[in-house]
Amino acid sequence: MSKRVRLLLLCAGLAAILMAGALFMLAADKKAPDLLAGNRNNKEQADDRADKLVAEILKRPLFSEERQPPHPKIVKAEPPKLQGRLAGVMLRPDGRVALFTRPGGRPVSVKEGDVIDGWTTAKIEAGRVTLTSSFGEQVVKPTNGGADELTPGSRPAKKSSAAKKPPAKPAQTQGPAQKPQQVANGTATAGKK
Repeated sequence: MSKRVRLLLLCAGLAAILMAGALFMLAADKKAPDLLAGNRNNKEQADDRADKLVAEILKRPLFSEERQPPHPKIVKAEPPKLQGRLAGVMLRPDGRVALFTRPGGRPVSVKEGDVIDGWTTAKIEAGRVTLTSSFGEQVVKPTNGGADELTPGSRPAKKSSAAKKPPAKPAQTQGPAQKPQQVANGTATAGKK
């Protein structure tokens, strides 16, 4: 073959390759939106599938023996407990005050509207205090304190001085003071030494 024929075949082959590429590009442009839309749907589906798998994995904890989620404990709400007792009520023209004592602690004074141990002081009256919370209403009356209310720094009340016995006098020596005692007993003798 001559050089010329080889060159012509080479050019024809290159032209065929270029034409095939151009046709491929034209065909791809028409189908491109459809192909990209499929990829978008596939990506959304893949994301949804991954989210479902993660949710399933989290439902079944890895380090649990049964691979089941722990059952939530249902805790029944209880009303707050009043710590201490109502020691007294003071009604004055400028306001009303209730005094609550606490075991081992200092007394707490509250006015109407104040909160103590989760209870709101609704009403202070002579001989009783009305407390409210989301659980309802509670009426508290003054009570006497017990031994558990003594604080470490407090001392018990002093005994009266009349109840104390006087200290014993030291023994006296024998001497003139004993003579009247002997006379009283009738053991003394006159004139004898």
